[in-house]
Amino acid sequence: MLRKLAWLLPLVALVLIGAMTVSCSSSSSSSTVNPNCTGGPYDIVGNWQITVTPSGVTPVIGYGAIDSAGLAVFFDFDAASGDTGGTLQLPALTGACYFTGNIVSSPLPSSEAPTVSDTLQGNVVSATSITGTFSGASSGTIAAIPFTPLSGSPTALTGALKGLPQGITDTLSLTFSATNPGASMNFTGVDTNGCTITGSFTQVGGSNVFDVTYNVTGGPVSCSATSSTGIGFESNTDYFNVNNGAAGTYLYADILAGGPYVIEIYQ
Repeated sequence: MLRKLAWLLPLVALVLIGAMTVSCSSSSSSSTVNPNCTGGPYDIVGNWQITVTPSGVTPVIGYGAIDSAGLAVFFDFDAASGDTGGTLQLPALTGACYFTGNIVSSPLPSSEAPTVSDTLQGNVVSATSITGTFSGASSGTIAAIPFTPLSGSPTALTGALKGLPQGITDTLSLTFSATNPGASMNFTGVDTNGCTITGSFTQVGGSNVFDVTYNVTGGPVSCSATSSTGIGFESNTDYFNVNNGAAGTYLYADILAGGPYVIEIYQ
């Protein structure tokens, strides 16, 4: 839904995050922000669903992760409409009960809509609940709860894999290898243009959260060297249907520096 909403940005300004939501069960969370709250800091490293509800806009599901540095990034997913792949970044979330900062919504790279930011204030209510309100060009609420994208513990994927960045006409041919610690992985390969790709998924503790690097290091003249970072997780779901919904383990990477965009990696 983010792609649809992005077209309306010149009209309604911050329809930005109308695409990032969770199940309706979490949308009933209180939108009252308490800057003088006590409690925490809570351990919120893990996988999260989020609901962002701007005034007058229907929420849509979003999935993402929070790492130990507080990086919190999500991609939107609307199975009904097929509108998927935009990214949403919250301010750094350390587990402290009150937070404030910019909330940033970015459409697919193929969209003509701009990236939009607004001011967000919120509370980490507990290790299983994050709520907040945003204001500026428009107003609304967020609510997030943990979710479990993977059956079992994450493991390092190895061998030949494909990658598909959303909103970019490109296919990645990658080779993965296991590294330490835990389920961490390195990868090398090429994209459709023959550009050389290298990078890593470094597991955060024992969680299903990975700090991601993604680098273009050379190739034909058209290749521009870039060094990108982001956050990722493993899932049993082919969210973008790049593999016809086949059973298996999928990797997702929300790329920020050098992006933003999301990559789905599959066998």
